[in-house]
Amino acid sequence: MSGPTIEASGGAAGEPKAPEARRFRARAVCDPDAPTGRIVATIGAPDSPGYADLEDIVGFGTIRLNLAFVEPQTYGDYRRLVRRIRERRGDAIGILLDCVGPRVKLGKLPREGVALREGAEVTLTTREGTEAGPDVLPSALAELARLVRPGQPVVLDEGRMRLEVLRVEGATDVRCVVRRGGRLKKRGLNLPETDVPLPALSDRDRRDLAALLEEDAVDMVALSFVRGPEDVAELRAFLRERRRPDVRIMAKIETRQAVEAIDDIAAVSDALMVARGDLWAELRNPWELPRITSRLIRAGNALGIPVVTATQTLSSMVDRDVPSRAEVDEVYLLLGSGSDAIMGSEEFAVGRHPREVAAAIRAVSREVDRERLEAARDGRPPERAAAATGEFGREKAAVAWAESAARVRCLVAISDFGKVARQVCRERPRKPLVVATNVPATARYLQLLGVYPVLVDYRWDDEDHAAIARAALEALGWRGADETAIVAVSHHAAPGRRYSKVEEVPLPR
Repeated sequence: MSGPTIEASGGAAGEPKAPEARRFRARAVCDPDAPTGRIVATIGAPDSPGYADLEDIVGFGTIRLNLAFVEPQTYGDYRRLVRRIRERRGDAIGILLDCVGPRVKLGKLPREGVALREGAEVTLTTREGTEAGPDVLPSALAELARLVRPGQPVVLDEGRMRLEVLRVEGATDVRCVVRRGGRLKKRGLNLPETDVPLPALSDRDRRDLAALLEEDAVDMVALSFVRGPEDVAELRAFLRERRRPDVRIMAKIETRQAVEAIDDIAAVSDALMVARGDLWAELRNPWELPRITSRLIRAGNALGIPVVTATQTLSSMVDRDVPSRAEVDEVYLLLGSGSDAIMGSEEFAVGRHPREVAAAIRAVSREVDRERLEAARDGRPPERAAAATGEFGREKAAVAWAESAARVRCLVAISDFGKVARQVCRERPRKPLVVATNVPATARYLQLLGVYPVLVDYRWDDEDHAAIARAALEALGWRGADETAIVAVSHHAAPGRRYSKVEEVPLPR
């Protein structure tokens, strides 16, 4: 939601403005009344049922385009869709392209699915022309027979069904026994104890991104099935080749290897997505998932990068206009434990109640914010990310100052490309963080962190940081007779000198 453009100049509130004072124009690019927990809403295709509603729903800051539905003949539709989103929502919403990645799939299944009976044997085959049935399932992974070994599990439908390899028969067939059966309708296949030698950035991903990154409006790419930092580096090199180094990378954590390398992956990524569907199926012990989810969230928190949690958070709302009690609990616990955003997939892409989904997440997030503010007022010590307890820097001082003073309503970070804001976010402040930036793409990226971004037309050498902060606060409509804000500025470069700074300024009256 874009706010009005506000002008503010130097000088304390109530003092006459000096003629030479620099005047700043500011425009809020977020909903100033939004809770801090943010929403990523999925559109599967330009003609998705919920798209007409998604254009106008207030409450989410990022739209995810699932490239699993893209075909070369629809590139034009997607490019027009991206332009339309940007034209209608301006700088208030980010656009995320979600790659397909090296997804291992079964071949075509009948519409009614295939019944797999526990204890029965079934053959996975890569032979062309094979039709799926209770005794045989075609696989699109040509190397399947070469990769698996007897005793290894084969997981279907995100863990709902499970096979065990009995033996490999020739170069094309793998004989399995059904350990957990059901009616199979989805083609997803996971090999949790098998290293599949496929690149994270597939040929299809390269083709799709090359076509869709022509739109400057794209802000971020989600890389699927990341296994290590080298996968992120490969995508970053590709973005440079396409002359889009400004596009940020969200690493999707959905493999065992990624869990083991999470700190190295987070260090080279701009955001993380905890993709719990495939991750659940990839784990040797799926009951570890809640603990691992918390570990992944902490890894992102420690670096101050956005963490998005995905998969079935409000899946009952595909058909219902209210969530289940268990779903409300889960969203509350995820946001309370450090997840910055909740991603809805089918709830938005094909669901009947996208407005109610957004409203439910916002309502739960408000309760999380209320708990954090109550904890700060009660003097309860905050939970800090482990990596954020090192050297005592300006950002740490700003957060400590804000939380120790009842008169302080919020923090303000002045951040061109997001570094200062992320450093403040590493401290997990419980009071709101306003980010004044002069880069629209930075505003769209940082809103995923639950901050309140405002575009201010300052220059890199402007030193009246109090006036910049007041312009941002006025654009949000945040005022207070006796309240103040803490302004954090790090490593400011002025002609001939460099310095870091933290100051307290009155809120506009």
